[in-house]
Amino acid sequence: MNKIACFLIAAVAVTAAPRTADAQVYPERIRVDTRHRVDGYQRRGGDREEQTERISKTVRLGASGELDVANIAGDITVTRGSGADATIEVVKTAHARSVDDAKSMLAAVQVDIVERAGRAEVRSRYPSGDGSRRNMNVEVSYTISAPPNTRVTAKSVSGNIKISDIKGDASAESVSGDVGINGSGRVGIARSVSGSVEIADTQIDGTLEAASVSGDVVLRRLSARRIATNSVSGTVRMENVQSERIDAQSISGLVALSGPLAKGGRYALKSHSGDLSVTVGGGTGFEVEASSFSGQVRSDLPITTHGVDAGRRQRTLSGSYGDGSAILELTTFSGNIVISKR
Repeated sequence: MNKIACFLIAAVAVTAAPRTADAQVYPERIRVDTRHRVDGYQRRGGDREEQTERISKTVRLGASGELDVANIAGDITVTRGSGADATIEVVKTAHARSVDDAKSMLAAVQVDIVERAGRAEVRSRYPSGDGSRRNMNVEVSYTISAPPNTRVTAKSVSGNIKISDIKGDASAESVSGDVGINGSGRVGIARSVSGSVEIADTQIDGTLEAASVSGDVVLRRLSARRIATNSVSGTVRMENVQSERIDAQSISGLVALSGPLAKGGRYALKSHSGDLSVTVGGGTGFEVEASSFSGQVRSDLPITTHGVDAGRRQRTLSGSYGDGSAILELTTFSGNIVISKR
């Protein structure tokens, strides 16, 4: 069976990106199989004939089972169901120059669903070792309804991943596709290379890692003990987020945080050529160290500065607001920094 490819792009792209001291970005969790390239599975303009095959299977996971889905080309959608069973709906779609070729491709691409003791593994299996089959234009899409407390791991090379209202552990990684997790109980990893990452309405008792290379990362209405998030060329936006520690970085995009600060919390926002925006809520005060090499630093809150005139235009700001119990570390090279109150 072929191994699902291909975070090689991510490993190269993120090498140049800033990293937090204690969290490695884009670890090599998916190894590369050079026999199958991502672009080999994309639709080609001359493949006008389409053939479709549908497969449906029900597997027994139990109240807190595990679901592991790995795909090459096609979307993965996992939603909350009821009972102890998971229903897996598969749609295989082939495009070719002729109907016969499309049918032949459908037959060559297999879906393996293996069920064992509360765990189900779902795999798209493309043929290997035959040069004529190397660039097969076949997509496999999965729509899965799983028990509420299922632990879900989903990986795709070329396709979107969406996990909704699953309260077990959720992890999602895509090379060329968007990643969306909504209403989850626990999120370990959410990553994409060339797609956006969005997580909303989620409470996490632990650390959340969310990252993209060329897409945006958006976190909305969630709480986590610690958040480590970054993008190379996209925006990192955290809206109504609560956390004791946040490390957020972008090379060329905006990094924005809004939400209450925790007493004793630490919040480090960094960008090279993007702006930084912090909108604080609640009554917690903070110590701030902010600097921009060529941009401006502004606070709409009254900061008691450390030897700096708070009224003048400036590129650095060092001081405290309120009880000073949280820490803000804000650094950008050529962007502006704005601190405001919600």
